[in-house]
Amino acid sequence: MNNSHLLPLTAVIALWLGGCASVPGQAPVSPAEHGQAAAKHELSAPGPSASYPAVNLSADILYEMLVADIAVQRQYYALAIDRYLSLAKRTGDPRITGMATRVAIYARDDRRALEAAELWVEQDPRNAEARQAIIAALIRAGRPRDSFPHVDALMTMEDSGPDSGLRLISSLLGREQDIRAALVVMEHVVSQDGGNAGAWLVYGQLALRASDLDTAASAIDKALGLRPAWVDAVLLRARVLQLRGGNPEAYAYLGKAVEETPDDVRLRLAYARLAMDEKQFEVALQQYEYLVGLAPDNDELKYTLGLLLLQMQRVDEAESYLKQIHTRGARFDDVNFYLGWIGEYRNNVQEAIDYYQAVSGGANYLEAGVRSAILMAREGDVKGARAQLEKLRREAPAHERRISLVEGEILRGSEQYEEAMKVYDAALEKAPDDEGLLYARAILAEKMDRLDLMEQDLLRIIQQDPDNADALNALGYTLADRTERYEEAYEYIKRALELSPDNHAILDSMGWVLYRLGKYDEAIKFLRQSLSMKADYEVAAHLGEVLWVSGAQEEALEVWNQALEHFSGNKVLLDVIKRFSQ
Repeated sequence: MNNSHLLPLTAVIALWLGGCASVPGQAPVSPAEHGQAAAKHELSAPGPSASYPAVNLSADILYEMLVADIAVQRQYYALAIDRYLSLAKRTGDPRITGMATRVAIYARDDRRALEAAELWVEQDPRNAEARQAIIAALIRAGRPRDSFPHVDALMTMEDSGPDSGLRLISSLLGREQDIRAALVVMEHVVSQDGGNAGAWLVYGQLALRASDLDTAASAIDKALGLRPAWVDAVLLRARVLQLRGGNPEAYAYLGKAVEETPDDVRLRLAYARLAMDEKQFEVALQQYEYLVGLAPDNDELKYTLGLLLLQMQRVDEAESYLKQIHTRGARFDDVNFYLGWIGEYRNNVQEAIDYYQAVSGGANYLEAGVRSAILMAREGDVKGARAQLEKLRREAPAHERRISLVEGEILRGSEQYEEAMKVYDAALEKAPDDEGLLYARAILAEKMDRLDLMEQDLLRIIQQDPDNADALNALGYTLADRTERYEEAYEYIKRALELSPDNHAILDSMGWVLYRLGKYDEAIKFLRQSLSMKADYEVAAHLGEVLWVSGAQEEALEVWNQALEHFSGNKVLLDVIKRFSQ
């Protein structure tokens, strides 16, 4: 634990020695009581809420203080608490008692914290910190009702202005883990001061933390009744509505609140965020544009507006806002990432790479590096792409799996199959049961005609996850397409289709295995269904082939020609047309 916030006693002693004078009419502690022959410096500087006793800094008192101080620094908190409490009782000085209390609270010694806090309040009843400490200690001891007199005393303290007591109570209760006990205390506060809108709001906040939505709603309504259109209460009520009935009711409520209080920035921000959650992007856009108009130099608002415009595919406008932020150097890594995304969207590949590589940290660092590598490979620089991924591997070892998957895919796409296999093998040595890596290696193994390895990896996935529809489909399709194990292939595909009946790729596999089994009519039905769900050149090739073999050559040509309109020059389609039409 970091105890740097605990003031060392040596510093306290230095303050005391700097200018102490005995309180008139108050006798100093007798030197004889401490076994000393001569009087030492005395502790007597009064604070704002108490006249502190004059205490001689005799040798044994100084020794005890130093022992306690060293114990705190070395984190021997039990020893420190014992020494401070002993000194507090001997000297009657609330400053020492306060140190004992703080150390006990910091060390989470609830029993000693309560003991010290009780003594502190007794010695310095007008000390707000002492009252807060004893309230917290009683709550943690499961005695919240015993704290009521101290709560009342704290609420009536006006040293820091009106409602200072309520602010202290609110801060204290907001930190407590036992939220039910905190609610008991706050119930007492509102019972004593039911005309205070702030007290009702705090009560509502605590009730919300306790998931007591009815109590929270009732308390917030009372706060709004006392102080209509209070934005803090309006926002909290919207949150309760959201938790009770979802976003729509809260969204409507905030919309009305914005109409009634149009100049409040927090209301508009909350309304804009909820509008985004509800996918009411035009409404959100109106709010953010209004807010940016109010605060044209607010980079956070412009950044959010830029991302919203990207969501709405208004790329030019989004780029304008993001570049304004980029010029000012704000959110540098985030803005570079999204400008890179825009460059990639426009197929300005080098511009996208430059922006991605300018991302030097943050949440998007890994993704920027990966996207940069993929684009470099697309431009033919596979060596540079691999160097980029190796740099990421060194800097982000926790993401080894993702990096290996990307590198393997880049190498497979460039037909460097042996190199890709080395990447997958190395990754699987570290994570032999990783389903993503096993699946990627299986797909590569099929490309390399290593059907034994493909089957081994897919069966391993299925053994670990019997409901993995992708693995079942991949194995079934490959067996149907590359072997004569049609019945076995059919069983795998059938299981996959039961798990994912609307998957167009599995429907294609089922059509293909039925074709292999000689069931042409059934095959055509599944292949048509697959093609109707998604335009796919491979499905079109399959459907055309089955139609041709079943005697419907004209219909087959029609299917292939329509597919060529979408996939002009596609090798798979051209090969199947050449094979059957000549």
